[in-house]
Amino acid sequence: MRILLTGKNGQLGWELHRQLEQAHDVLALGRDDVDFRDSRFLFRRLRELPTLDLIVNAAAYTDVDKAEQEASHPQCLQPQHLHSQCFVAETVNSEAAALLAAEADIRGIPLVHFSTDYVFDGQRRGKPYKENDPPNPVCYYGWTKREGEVRVRNILEKHWIFRLSGLYGLRRRNFFMTMLACRQKGITPRVVNDQIVSPNWVPWVAEAVAAVIRRLSLGEHCPWGTYHLSGTGQTTWYEFARLIFEKLNEFHGTKHRDRNVPLPVPVTTKEYGAIARRPKYSVLDPSLFNTIFQYTLPDWREQFLHFLGGLQVSQPQLPSPKT
Repeated sequence: MRILLTGKNGQLGWELHRQLEQAHDVLALGRDDVDFRDSRFLFRRLRELPTLDLIVNAAAYTDVDKAEQEASHPQCLQPQHLHSQCFVAETVNSEAAALLAAEADIRGIPLVHFSTDYVFDGQRRGKPYKENDPPNPVCYYGWTKREGEVRVRNILEKHWIFRLSGLYGLRRRNFFMTMLACRQKGITPRVVNDQIVSPNWVPWVAEAVAAVIRRLSLGEHCPWGTYHLSGTGQTTWYEFARLIFEKLNEFHGTKHRDRNVPLPVPVTTKEYGAIARRPKYSVLDPSLFNTIFQYTLPDWREQFLHFLGGLQVSQPQLPSPKT
């Protein structure tokens, strides 16, 4: 298959590119190739592309707090700026998704699009969200991702939307890399202990997507629609941070009683004071994905321990958080 992959330099896009190019002809685009903030340029660029069999959209604007700041800036709320670059998150997460869906529709090919657990408000406790639970985002980033979902569904029948949560790995900014940076700098991080999530290791998420695409290339029928792609289990960001620090301390042969070894400090969401609201509970139920695609991601803790075990073997020196 010839696949157009967007967001090739993001943490998910990079991993998807690495895995998909082993079996497919992948045309990968990143920021240097096309500016997703410029809808007109993106439209022209898409029209120039060769024959394609599938579009995989891994491009996204994911800076939750910056998106909130941009959308609430007084200048951006003036009528003359309502469709300007003030709303970068909306342009990338919604407008660009719609353009890609329209291009796929014109070509008669499917689209794989990624969304987020942040489309939910987090008021539901103790019962993971299913695909048919009504979205109700509490921040502007979540709203732009929900709008992207809606526009893809309205434009293109042949689509898969995979909602993801808590992605981490060794590329770009993510929770693990932030905690790694804190530890290397001797900083004691304040981490919220009242937001419940299910973190997922990027390579295994990409592997699951590649398995779905493999089925498509073999002509197997899998229903189009929205799916939750996540491992099982749940934790808080603080509990995850604590596990990261404990395992990194073991990695370096240090103990909690050693001097200058920081450990995370639990705080409430209110005490942390982030600009944008986050859902208090955003665990996704992956049972539909598991059943339809016959593919299951492990429990979040198993994912992390596997990731760290491989890191110990392959990288005696932990990577710089800037990579």
